[in-house]
Amino acid sequence: MSKVLLIKPRLLNIEYTGITHPLGLMYIGATLKKAGHEPKIHDCAPDHKDLHLLQRTLRDWKPDFIGISIIITELEEMKKIMRIIRKILPEVPVTFGGPWPTANPEESIKIWGADFVVLGEGEKVFPELIDAINNGSPTESIPGIASRIHDRVKINPTLHLTEEELNVIPFPAWELLDHKLYSKMHSMDCVGFRPYMTLITSRGCPYQCAYCHRTMGKSFRKRSAESVLTEMTRLRFEYGFKDFEIIDDCFNLDRERMVKILTGIKNHLRGVKLYFPNGVRADMLTPEDMILFKKAGTVSICFAIETSSPRLQKFIHKNLNIDKAVRTINASVKAGIYTTGFFMIGFPTETYEEASATVDFAIHSSLHRAYFFNPKPFEGTELATMAKDILKSRNYNIKGCDHTNYFISSLNFSAMSDNELQTLFQRAYRRFYLSPGRVIRTVLHHPRIFSLPRYALITLLKLRPFRSSVS
Repeated sequence: MSKVLLIKPRLLNIEYTGITHPLGLMYIGATLKKAGHEPKIHDCAPDHKDLHLLQRTLRDWKPDFIGISIIITELEEMKKIMRIIRKILPEVPVTFGGPWPTANPEESIKIWGADFVVLGEGEKVFPELIDAINNGSPTESIPGIASRIHDRVKINPTLHLTEEELNVIPFPAWELLDHKLYSKMHSMDCVGFRPYMTLITSRGCPYQCAYCHRTMGKSFRKRSAESVLTEMTRLRFEYGFKDFEIIDDCFNLDRERMVKILTGIKNHLRGVKLYFPNGVRADMLTPEDMILFKKAGTVSICFAIETSSPRLQKFIHKNLNIDKAVRTINASVKAGIYTTGFFMIGFPTETYEEASATVDFAIHSSLHRAYFFNPKPFEGTELATMAKDILKSRNYNIKGCDHTNYFISSLNFSAMSDNELQTLFQRAYRRFYLSPGRVIRTVLHHPRIFSLPRYALITLLKLRPFRSSVS
């Protein structure tokens, strides 16, 4: 039996004040326990400034293996964590996992010092890696692993769980978390403090959106409705949770399964509240579906619209039917669900007129809340390739761009000037949130009205000047 410390870095500041459960580590923790190991999860949220609790855990618990789950906004925190680990336990193998290392395995190992990288889903791979090291067996051929071989990095094919495996792996190791921590911090859905649990009911997405990473692959694999309802029942009656945030890539891709889950919740888990902070495709829903969402306890839902331009919808391969999306938004608001829209402004080749139309779409919609983002060219995505090609003629290296902050625009690869892009961002937030009718509706329908001042402050921060890195 090995002691395995699973670490979740955190970026927390005036803009990023929310966290969600480290669901990937919880699943890996469950499979490690099943394999006979002793896992411990350390969430860096309580000690993110100086990591004193992490240092104490490393010294006192002395893990045999360490795994770190990383998204791009956590890179700076990861660097601090690695310095601490190498100082206190220099010989302990460190494995990176998550979206960023999966897209950047060579950089993870050569530059940031990981011994291994788990590519994609790690429930099967990580326990196999630990057993191989313990048994003195070769590790370089394990599927789903990247590792250093002399002076090069060997990257094996990414391994994804099959649909059958998703339905038999253990439920997440909820017992490894301090649940009070998450009830005291803003969640992914950003509707205030309350006890809740995060769920994922399917993995992967078959769509080819240019800006999206491929951490869970492009093959949609779903858990059965029975599995999902069993998990929720246990969480409801064994742990006392009533609020659930569902974070699938595309929860409603299989409509029959969606109806079974929502109907099961409505009939057998009354009093439950549902939140969908992402992963619900608007043009695949009907007004009747939104009534069912509400009857099942849905409080809040988010729809990623991105752009109202038919040309850009094709260009980014999202191909959202805007007319159907509008009907779904209106039906959601009418059903009494707090409804949010996500938009991106500044796609490659996007004109000022196209971006203005997207802003106008949001302003004239019935949405309660909207977020406007500058597209981020994450490594490994088609958008990154597009951006590199466009900026090549400007003698600009995309690696020089700080695109780890979702709320500060630092890269303009659109057909607009920096001034036009900044003007649109400011116009979007001001016109959207200063609409008297929307203010009244938001105050009346917000799930937790006391949290509104915090979001008003974040909105003001988004109006800072655009900082283009392109000369």
